[in-house]
Amino acid sequence: MDSTGVRLISARPAVEVMTSPRTGPFFAAGLLACLWLWLSFQLGAQWSAYEQYRYGWAVPFLCAYLFWRRWQSRPKGASPGSPKAALALLALAALIYLPTRFLQEENPIWRLTSLLWTLEVIAFTLCFIYLAGGFPWLRHFWFPFVFFLVAVPWPSALENALTQSLMRLNVATTVELLSLFGVPAVQHGNVIELRTGVVGIDEACSGIRSLQATLMLSLFLGELYALSARRRALCLFGGFVFSFLFNVGRTLLLAQVASSKGVGAVASWHDPAGVTILVGCFLSLWALAVGLKRGKSAAQASSPASPASVPVWPHPPSSIFHLRWVSTALCAWLLLVETGTEFWYRLHERGVGDQAKWSVRWPNNQPAFRVVNIPPSIRGQFQYDEGVEGRWQDANGGDWQLYYFRWFPAGSLQKRVSIQLAKTHGPETCLPAMGMSPKSGPGNINLRVEGMDLAMQQYEFTAEDRPLHVFYGIYEDPSGSATLANRRKDCASRVAAALAGSRNYGQRFLEVAVSGYEKPEDAKSALLRELGMVIEVEK
Repeated sequence: MDSTGVRLISARPAVEVMTSPRTGPFFAAGLLACLWLWLSFQLGAQWSAYEQYRYGWAVPFLCAYLFWRRWQSRPKGASPGSPKAALALLALAALIYLPTRFLQEENPIWRLTSLLWTLEVIAFTLCFIYLAGGFPWLRHFWFPFVFFLVAVPWPSALENALTQSLMRLNVATTVELLSLFGVPAVQHGNVIELRTGVVGIDEACSGIRSLQATLMLSLFLGELYALSARRRALCLFGGFVFSFLFNVGRTLLLAQVASSKGVGAVASWHDPAGVTILVGCFLSLWALAVGLKRGKSAAQASSPASPASVPVWPHPPSSIFHLRWVSTALCAWLLLVETGTEFWYRLHERGVGDQAKWSVRWPNNQPAFRVVNIPPSIRGQFQYDEGVEGRWQDANGGDWQLYYFRWFPAGSLQKRVSIQLAKTHGPETCLPAMGMSPKSGPGNINLRVEGMDLAMQQYEFTAEDRPLHVFYGIYEDPSGSATLANRRKDCASRVAAALAGSRNYGQRFLEVAVSGYEKPEDAKSALLRELGMVIEVEK
């Protein structure tokens, strides 16, 4: 109040308004939360599709819990870090985000883009943490975010190699144990031959599923109990050993059931045994982690730091300014990338119709043809909209088996995942896992069926010392039946699919196997004759 009695109201400085702690830090935190939710939603389709990654749904909540625990003991008096290195890493991650999202959109199950996307979001998060609290905060908070990597599907080459190795080792160990118990058994790849029949060892029995879940649990328990690096490594090794031993026990149990009660009795024991060994493995690992915690010294067992007594954002205006303008620029760039990606694919999907226009017509009036119920395992893998499995015997004594699946154009992320997953299944990967030996193929062939050009691939396998001829094709609706679909087997084919805007197209799957013909040429001629009776072309 001045000498005249008039109260003076001073305006807040403009710089104080600009650097209000309610603008920069909380906007950055909101942006990061949206990024993590969007990433979790995209990966969630894979967590639902791959049984071995179902545990991924729990990982975001575990990450949030670990972050909350570390927030309670955050370092006191942390100062903001230098923005130069953080801004350079942010810019690099933002640039890579563009091709990552462009390619991920056309192939949401590509392991490489899933990993890159996760690393980019982690980089964004750690850069913001560094800008907010410098190296002390970076060292303190990095684990909860890097831990999220356990939910990202492994590279296919690594996972397949490890799965096949574990399955064969599992079978070999089980066969040796069966011989010790006086049960005669012979190994054929991933199949155990018993006197009552054969027992196939699938991926669920390989140990890979419990191995990936125990890897996640080992890392979580190591952080939960604040174990040292050495003890965390022991916990990881223990998880691997437990997962393998429990899966051998499961396989041994199923083989014993098949030997004493018949192969048909295995189905009723399969899932309960799987749940039991998974629970037993987790409890054993938990007991190991608790034992390692008790073995720590008093200094190691203490809390890493006492709760901070400083305000939540005790930073100078320059730090808050960096957080605000960097988060604003990043938000604008990410929106531009997402909008541009969506526009590109919608542009190519507009006006696209079904050029294939054919289906399988089953001749129910002929007793040689019969429809077979598709096993639940196959239905779960393919998630098709229409499907049929049929078997018959031709006049020459050839035994035929046919699979036909149809997917309508995708209207959701989960549907796109199902369509792309179907492209990964083929005779070259599925049949060798069943104990069949590849002999030749694939060879591209072209057939003329009911006035329609049909492209297929021809394979030859050896099954029970007999030749098995397999014909396979998968077709996207816009390309018709004369062109095989792009199966996205390498980087070049995936980039080509993205440039072509192939995202939500429907597709058809046709696989025909025949035994009873020695020469591939004879099998091909018989295929042309038999397909004329089961394929119907729309006029």
